[in-house]
Amino acid sequence: MDAKDAYQRTSALLDDYLEPLSMLHRRGPLRAMADLVRGILWSGSVQLTNACRVFAQTSEDLGYEVDRLSTQLANPKWDHREWMAAVLGYLADRVKADDLIAIDGTDLAKPYARNMQWQCIVQDASRRDKPLVPGYWCFGAYAWQDPSQQLHSLLLRPWSQDSPDFISENALIDRWFWSLHQALGDKGIWLMDRGFDRPEILASLLRFRKRWIVRLRSDRPLIGPDGLRKPAHVLAKEALAAGTPHGHAVTVKVRLPTEQVRQAPHAPTLWLVIPTYATGEDEHRLLLTCGLIDQHAGRRQVRHHYALRWRAEDARRMFGQLWHIEKFLTRSFLSLERMLACVALASGFIVEMQQQLPDVCDEIDGQLLRLLVDDDPIIPAYRVVRGLPVLIARAKGVYAMTLNA
Repeated sequence: MDAKDAYQRTSALLDDYLEPLSMLHRRGPLRAMADLVRGILWSGSVQLTNACRVFAQTSEDLGYEVDRLSTQLANPKWDHREWMAAVLGYLADRVKADDLIAIDGTDLAKPYARNMQWQCIVQDASRRDKPLVPGYWCFGAYAWQDPSQQLHSLLLRPWSQDSPDFISENALIDRWFWSLHQALGDKGIWLMDRGFDRPEILASLLRFRKRWIVRLRSDRPLIGPDGLRKPAHVLAKEALAAGTPHGHAVTVKVRLPTEQVRQAPHAPTLWLVIPTYATGEDEHRLLLTCGLIDQHAGRRQVRHHYALRWRAEDARRMFGQLWHIEKFLTRSFLSLERMLACVALASGFIVEMQQQLPDVCDEIDGQLLRLLVDDDPIIPAYRVVRGLPVLIARAKGVYAMTLNA
């Protein structure tokens, strides 16, 4: 397979992928969002000067295209909420019943930003000393299909406590949980780390979500089988001392204190899963689960599911290191929101390529990256993301690139 043929097939698939979202207009904001998705994939970067190079022939063209995309990204007259809801629903349609949904929060460090709208102070985790720098917070949800090892983002939402409509982080998470639930229905098993075990967030999960796993803080109060209220680590020690491990874990049926966590009178059954082995500092992971134990998954499956929550870290690494999200600078918060929605769409297209064009992905994996990557990346999507710009660079010399002109 030559680069020209691979590019033509990939470009046609991208058109088919974007068409249901009505993004193939000749002009307007949706056309600009489609071009940005295309630019992210073809150039491997969210920076407009890089993304626009793939369809600009001269420096004058590049300046025009950068201005066009910048203007549409920051356009205050375009109400993008309907489009962003459609993007979430479109990506959620690809999720299967038992796919794992890793939910996590992160920061978008912008250490060199000075005039970005509503910028706050975050920790730059990419640097060894983790300094405090300007930036934003970001809520993310990522779908992982375990057998095929396919990973893509469902939801990426930036936020700042300095925005005028900010109420609280819990209120934002509750809103995004509900949007995610409406898009997914009952599909997917939600996986969350400590920090999502706050009473307000647990109340949201109990209100409408059937299957989830959240890691608890050791001092989180629970009500055990004897009806007594105890910290989670005390219940865990008692269970490990008295229980019979199966699947390298023991389980305890628990309830949440009603005075702390709002819940219906007939709340779903909750189980505390305690692995028999300890992690760092001799600490056992305390996993609160709903809708899994005694229904369609055992203790071993719960442990395995939660271990895959780290795929959220893989997704962040892919977006940060390969697409350079933190290098996207703009004075408009609207631009950041819309750019992240385009990143989510681009990640969904990588999965579409893996499913619809496996031979092209194999070509990228076997030929285009052989001399570029020494170590095998963690997930196949890494290789596709790294290889697409190489594929386009090779095709550009033999094929005139037309982007829905």
